[in-house]
Amino acid sequence: MQANQVKTEGNVQKQARLRVPGLRWWMFSFFILVMIINYIDRSSLSIAMPLIGKDLHISSLTTGIILSSFGWTYALMQLPGGWLVDKLKPRKVVSTSLIGWGIIEGLTGFVGGVASLVGMRMLLGVFEGPVQNGANSSLTRWLRKHERARGSTLVDGGGPLGTAFGGLLVTGLIVWLGTWRLAFGAVGLLTVLIGVLAWVLMRDNPAEHPMITQEEAAYLDKIETEDGRDENAYPSSIHYFKHASPWMLLLAFFGYDAVLYGLLTWAPSYVSKVQHVSFGMTGIWTFVIFGAGFVGELFAGQLADRLIRAGASVNAVMRTLLGFAGVGVAVAIILVNYVSTPTAAILLISLANFFLRWGGLYWSVPARLAANQHVGQLTGAMNFSGNVAGILVPILVGWIVQQSGGSFVGVFVMFAVAGLLMAVSSVAINYSRKLTS
Repeated sequence: MQANQVKTEGNVQKQARLRVPGLRWWMFSFFILVMIINYIDRSSLSIAMPLIGKDLHISSLTTGIILSSFGWTYALMQLPGGWLVDKLKPRKVVSTSLIGWGIIEGLTGFVGGVASLVGMRMLLGVFEGPVQNGANSSLTRWLRKHERARGSTLVDGGGPLGTAFGGLLVTGLIVWLGTWRLAFGAVGLLTVLIGVLAWVLMRDNPAEHPMITQEEAAYLDKIETEDGRDENAYPSSIHYFKHASPWMLLLAFFGYDAVLYGLLTWAPSYVSKVQHVSFGMTGIWTFVIFGAGFVGELFAGQLADRLIRAGASVNAVMRTLLGFAGVGVAVAIILVNYVSTPTAAILLISLANFFLRWGGLYWSVPARLAANQHVGQLTGAMNFSGNVAGILVPILVGWIVQQSGGSFVGVFVMFAVAGLLMAVSSVAINYSRKLTS
């Protein structure tokens, strides 16, 4: 009897030692890490493309097709990815996706030509497709309503941060290992390990996590009450498109992603080929360009929250910030055509990316327009619209560069037009009106 009591007390003490106050913020930090890894793997091909293009004798137009191929399957996986998250729950989807795309990333180092490279990129899009849905779904279980705006902006900021660190990591691995093929294997192995960690750390129900305190579990139990259904909502998300604001959101996000994917896929090649920067320095400049985007995203999220808390209207804040961001992108990117030094050109691209990533605010817009039960569907439509741009733009950039003999002048004009589309469409959205029947 006494032995059993000692054993029970020992188990209680062991469990107590495992409790982690503020566990939700540790989980939140892990989701930022997932997004960083997501974009490291997504951008790795763009960073290594100058070397891959030489090894496999790939033209600019074909390069554009290869860089676009990820988006073909990634966009198609948005709706089924959301269904998988609802059906299988985030823990299974996120961990399986990470392990799957880590394996594909590693196998990319064995490609022997354009066809196999396109195939690997399409498979990468399949596995990465559900991850952001899974992370966002899990965040709604781990963060209360008043914490999610800050949380979603920071998690989305993992995108430019991952691309920035990806520039350093992939470049460093290639220089250290002596070949891009082994570098892909190393990055793939890292991703698989993060996938295993996801299975260990994640729980679909926070209350079931072995490390959560009773106080935090009770705190998170209130989420279900906060996220109740809106009985005055439309019967389906399609009805929201009777109004102009959802259409403007799709156009704005299309313009935003046109520049985002353009820079994500082609900025390293521009720095290397047009500005004649060494491969090692290309990684450093890639870090600067996308690091500026991360700073821009944090700045816009904090500024928007502060202005709204100070009493400014949501419409005034969102229209001003997103409209100004689009114009800032257009002006900075078009000026690249008028400077003569690599440093000036790359700093202007960094400035454009700083303004561009203010568009992280778009992720908060569906919740402002739609009822709770339709936010995910409107977010999916928005993300699908952006990924259509992600499919088209890399090919268009490759075609323009090939037709112009290697010049990016026309490319930056296209990006400036996309920035203006982002600005005009953003100003036309009514952010203060919840659309209900």
